[in-house]
Amino acid sequence: MSNPALSELNPIIAAPAASWWPLAPGWYVVAIVAIALLVVIITASIRAARRRRVKRAALRTLRNNASLNELNLLLKQACMGYYPRKRIGHLTGKAWREFLVMHLSERNAARYYDLLVEVEQAAYRPAGEQQALQQRYAEFARTWLKQALPPSQQQRRAIND
Repeated sequence: MSNPALSELNPIIAAPAASWWPLAPGWYVVAIVAIALLVVIITASIRAARRRRVKRAALRTLRNNASLNELNLLLKQACMGYYPRKRIGHLTGKAWREFLVMHLSERNAARYYDLLVEVEQAAYRPAGEQQALQQRYAEFARTWLKQALPPSQQQRRAIND
């Protein structure tokens, strides 16, 4: 029963294990896309952090016991970090109030409009009456900084026009 042809065959040798290198072409594409995506995410994160830098500094500087003038100055300085100085620097009175209200949500604009009118008129009142407004105006300033900054591209274009 032995077959003479079988005796002439060499023993079976197992194939070597598959190597992970070189990679298939699809893996090169995946690696390039992953690296490009990582670069885009890092770049966007850095830009976003830089855009929020002025806002964070203003919020750190904000104190509840600051005078109305100091709070107003802080808001104006924060605005100048995002908008051109020539458009923001000259705003006072009604124009400044309208600028601040324009960048709030409708609910907050209605909530704080009367306060802004009071603050505008407080310059002509004794210092004792101004202190009553300071806490409310500091709350407004904190809300405004958190909500209105950094401005959208559309808001920046509207101011530049």
